[in-house]
Amino acid sequence: MTNTPHFYQIGRIRKKLIEAKQIDKDCLVFGAAAHKYKLHPPATTVQVEAFEVTHGIQLPDCYRAFVLQVGNGGISYQNSGAGPYYGIYPLGNHLDTLVYGNPKTFLKNDCLLSPKMTDSEWGNLTKALDQDNLSDETYYNEFSKVYGGILPLGSQGCTYVHGLVLNGPHKGKVVNLEMSADQKPSFAPDTSFLDWYEHWLDEIISGKLIKKTPSWFGYP
Repeated sequence: MTNTPHFYQIGRIRKKLIEAKQIDKDCLVFGAAAHKYKLHPPATTVQVEAFEVTHGIQLPDCYRAFVLQVGNGGISYQNSGAGPYYGIYPLGNHLDTLVYGNPKTFLKNDCLLSPKMTDSEWGNLTKALDQDNLSDETYYNEFSKVYGGILPLGSQGCTYVHGLVLNGPHKGKVVNLEMSADQKPSFAPDTSFLDWYEHWLDEIISGKLIKKTPSWFGYP
């Protein structure tokens, strides 16, 4: 149906994913040797709705459209499917990448991060984590405030991951995170998850990522 949300962009992404695989046939782009531009079949509406109900959240439409119409996981690191860096986790997998404990207690939290967050604001948000002699419970509670409302999307290697903002004014945007919260998060310049994903494909198709040209996607 042409009135399906993101219909045209989903169509472009499907075509560009095929084109990117053809252009990067030797899998020279970072992470491509692991995911090989493959995605498992999409999730079902039942699976997506069950995840939302279980965790008390509503996934951003852009990401929801991707897992329902493009693919859900794959053969890369931790079963990730084709995507930036080591790819995109299957829906509902590796929820403890950023925060330990019951996902219900942090996925539906308010997201306190923003693209214009200053170093001072970040310092105030994380200062409780630097206190000595914190109990594990207190530490994880404070950590869930820092990274609450963010769905882990995939690994970038080492302690770096990308995540999806689940609520608030920046819902649907992708943000780069460091798992120990030692570094201030960095938001992708793209408006939504689908824009971010298509941006990645465009940089492969243009040859930019194959040539290791400076890019948002891993070559500063």
